[in-house]
Amino acid sequence: MADKEPKDTLVLVTGASGYVASHVVHNLLKKGFKVRGTVRSLKNAAKIDPIRKLDVDGRLELVEADLLKEEGWASAVAGCDFVQHVASPFPIVADETVVTTAIAGTVNVLKAVAKCHSVQKVVLTSSCVAVSEGHDQTRSFSEADWTNLEDPRTGLYPRSKTMAEKEAWKFLAEIPEGDNKFRLSTINPVLVIGPPLIDEQGSSISIIRQFLQHEMPMCPPMQLALVDVRDVAEMHVKAMLSKEADNERFLAASQPSYWFRDISRVLGKEFNDHGYCTPRYQAPGFIVRMMAIFDKQAASIVDRLHHEIKFDNSKAQRILGINFRNPDESLIEMGYVCIERGIVKRNKNYKGCPEKYNEFVDKK
Repeated sequence: MADKEPKDTLVLVTGASGYVASHVVHNLLKKGFKVRGTVRSLKNAAKIDPIRKLDVDGRLELVEADLLKEEGWASAVAGCDFVQHVASPFPIVADETVVTTAIAGTVNVLKAVAKCHSVQKVVLTSSCVAVSEGHDQTRSFSEADWTNLEDPRTGLYPRSKTMAEKEAWKFLAEIPEGDNKFRLSTINPVLVIGPPLIDEQGSSISIIRQFLQHEMPMCPPMQLALVDVRDVAEMHVKAMLSKEADNERFLAASQPSYWFRDISRVLGKEFNDHGYCTPRYQAPGFIVRMMAIFDKQAASIVDRLHHEIKFDNSKAQRILGINFRNPDESLIEMGYVCIERGIVKRNKNYKGCPEKYNEFVDKK
């Protein structure tokens, strides 16, 4: 653990208003740490007000910093003991700039850390798509695997996450003498689920919305690997404090992975009585393949049809002591919180959120 007590330890969290980062902030504050969070603009009340609500005793400071600009990061990391680099820039248009911006965002933060000798360690949020893409999807993947950048099927987003993480490890290896040779751990989550602290419309929240609002008429015959956002946050903090986690990658994934029809079953069992209608049937694979001729989103999943997704999470359990939550409960709690926050439309037959799921509810 850190040499100082949590109350005397300052942790920088980048992109503090994001889905995962907000839970990292929440976890750190609960454990007694001082937190400095970066946001793109302090004037965006919709983004920062939910984060300010997490601060009950004045241990949270928010500052402005843009990942795509070098200025501002030296002052952001100044005096910090640890850096949780969770933020990742994501351009509106998914073109080649997604790769350059992901790398630039990572390097800008690490450059500042290398000049700040108070920072002991950086924990970087990477992704499972930096591990498993461009390979036979029927095999099991571990932290020893890297996405195959030579495979033409590897999309721009997996390329960006892979190259950004590789750049971080390269940067660490090439820090010159006299600069701060910090330690590094990376967390590589699968699809993150669980109750949001903010009203972000990210990929996992979008999927829950599609299920509950019947925007998905049938389930594709494919699996999703899932992990609770609170487990991901806990991994970030435990990796920060563990010497055994130094210079290691960690997959964040519960087991087993879920078929889309399993997700629909879990949500339907809980929410159909509230007037929501989740898809009841699975689409035949040949229909998805036909759609792929005209639809880029359908084309992106063709190689995953009918395959089990297998990620080895034993390293996170062994070194970080993580006991991954049951995805059933994560999906249900996420559904209720998304309804209560107005992210999912409130059905006229909705009966309200059970008390046991009220912790993260911000009623609208």
